[in-house]
Amino acid sequence: MKILDLSCDVAGRYAAKLFAMAGLPVVRPMVVGQAMGDDTDDLSLYLDCDKRVARFQSREEVLVSVSEADLVFTSFDRGAWQGLAAEPLALPTSCVQVTTSTYGVTGPYAAWRGGPLADWAAGGYFAITGEPEREPLTGPERLCGYVGGYTAAIAAEAALHARRRTGLGQHADISTMEAMLSVHQSTFARVAAGLGRVRTGRYTEAYPLVVRPCRDGHVSLGVVMDSEFDRLVIAMGRPELASDERFADGRARWANRDALDQELAVFLSAHSCDEVVAQLRSFGVATAKVTDTLEILDNPQLAHRGFWRKAVGGGVMPGNPAPDARRFAATGEPPTGALQAWATARDDRGALPLTGTVVLDLTAFWAGPSATRNLADLGATVIKVERPGSRVDLDNQLADPAALVPHLFHCKMNRHKLSITLDLASPEGRDAALRLAGQADVLVENFRPGVTDRLGLGAAQLCAANPSLVYVSLSGYGAAGPWGDLRSYGPNIEAVSSIEARTGYAGGEPLRLGHTLPDGVGGLVGTLAVLRGLREREARGGGWFEISQLEAYVALSGEEILTASKAGRAPPRIGNRSRTGAIQGAFPCRGDDQWVAVRIAGQADAERFATVSGEPEVSRAAAANPRDLDRIEALIAGFTRTLDKHDAARRLQAAGLEAAPIFTPEDLLADPHLRERGFFVTVRADGWEIDLPGSPFHGDRALADPHGVAPRFGADTAEILRLGRNSR
Repeated sequence: MKILDLSCDVAGRYAAKLFAMAGLPVVRPMVVGQAMGDDTDDLSLYLDCDKRVARFQSREEVLVSVSEADLVFTSFDRGAWQGLAAEPLALPTSCVQVTTSTYGVTGPYAAWRGGPLADWAAGGYFAITGEPEREPLTGPERLCGYVGGYTAAIAAEAALHARRRTGLGQHADISTMEAMLSVHQSTFARVAAGLGRVRTGRYTEAYPLVVRPCRDGHVSLGVVMDSEFDRLVIAMGRPELASDERFADGRARWANRDALDQELAVFLSAHSCDEVVAQLRSFGVATAKVTDTLEILDNPQLAHRGFWRKAVGGGVMPGNPAPDARRFAATGEPPTGALQAWATARDDRGALPLTGTVVLDLTAFWAGPSATRNLADLGATVIKVERPGSRVDLDNQLADPAALVPHLFHCKMNRHKLSITLDLASPEGRDAALRLAGQADVLVENFRPGVTDRLGLGAAQLCAANPSLVYVSLSGYGAAGPWGDLRSYGPNIEAVSSIEARTGYAGGEPLRLGHTLPDGVGGLVGTLAVLRGLREREARGGGWFEISQLEAYVALSGEEILTASKAGRAPPRIGNRSRTGAIQGAFPCRGDDQWVAVRIAGQADAERFATVSGEPEVSRAAAANPRDLDRIEALIAGFTRTLDKHDAARRLQAAGLEAAPIFTPEDLLADPHLRERGFFVTVRADGWEIDLPGSPFHGDRALADPHGVAPRFGADTAEILRLGRNSR
């Protein structure tokens, strides 16, 4: 396979890197005398280290190479393709082209200027991160681009999978805006239930699922269920708090969170982070130290798993978040049988990439179900195995919004899937699962490591029995290593990853992103592993992809970890300011809590802003002293605060600047750009009609169909088990 990386943005370059790390030859062409960015900076060292950088004498030489390509990554911005792909490419009909951008190549914002700050504003995380009485916050500058890269790599694999059936390539259009919106796990379910999502600083919907200070730093506590709270207070030496009416259940703890903070502080302030983590983990409480980009290099789990790679010129950087599969048997034929034939015949959605692919879904919570949701959208028949009594169907008379959210979340996370109930701990349930795995193409599970082995459903056993089975495990820290059996929640992973340490106001404490992101990112890597396994199994057979959500998330910080490892120091928290020299931030607009994101990337941008704002002092100040950020930001705010945020963004975009309204969830649901691109889908379930995020995978031959209905509990049990008994 011949793969060319002609992209100019982080999303495209990272997607191409993921293919290179999977062992495929990826060429990044450079034309002598024509820059595609500094190829010696830490970002390029990270993004291009696995590729072959080829230097050509002219663009015409590059075009000859393009004419023979199987997969090409390109970038789009301001209404045009960028870099070496700025002019139309003569691609063969069998070639897959994946284009990455902030907004996509169609829709009202297609001509807008994108970039790292616009990615945050458009992706919905900016508005909900930070303290409620202060300006909203971004996380690390380029993080959204990396999420777009995972999404683009999935689209590329899916399009290649479709090509194996049809012989035809296609163009996939991936916007970082939609990629980020797709990893909001429950934001839009909350909006539909009437709860919404706003900035709450360090607080999540559950308490104490929170970061709190210790004697020498901060720790992330992962306490959601009542049983976890009981273990927490016993570990603290305060068992009487378990019977305190103020903390009797989740709602009481939330209502009395300030009082609970005071109780926690007595224990936490008396101990170091390491002491707190060791004590709480010994009682089975999910806990992690908030780690910066230098401290993470000493993480024992990542060291044990050999995750770090040495960089050319010094320093270390993350390795492959989706490492090679472990094989347990010789190559075997893809499964056949009644279930396989039924799956192929039942789907009336047309020729989607995974039509006829059978997926056994042994997942729960967020990361695993989001991976299998992506597979279902791409056309797979996904059989969700649910424990008897673990869920009740939606009652359309349900009046409690908080109780309604999980049902609406189910509508999004499990669309298109089939539901069967099995008690995997019973001999009958285990035997039924074994029969289904014998006919499946894929199995995805996110139990704690070792659970499936104890159930007799481990990768070694199932892959040996079905050599073509692609088996994917998604755990918090990975199966092997000293942390393999630890409990984790998304916020704990965010704390360990170094991303939380870089999120927060200058001089303030570390803050979580406004909604849990590691689970969604883990789901993307799980999806990618499945598609890679399906591509590889013809030559290598199936196998076990063992994915660590921590590694998937740490990989989003490659260049910053590399920089810290070389400098020997970690960067401080700086709010919304740029670490790469741009002038940027969230600036107030007319109305209550209304903001616009503006990024001025150099003197030319400063002059553009001065012209459109009628404030020449911005240009003069940026030229005289670009580090005088307080003064420059005050001048920018003087212009934006009198305008509606959408009007401010339109005016600045018309002048050629990177600017975007900081979209709230409610803004996004009504946004004309997303409506024109068909991103939100209307779901009808049990008398409810709600809008939920669709699929970010756009292709000109239909890569995905997100218009699915989630199953009723156990509705497909009898039929699926009957088909399973007719195994090969």
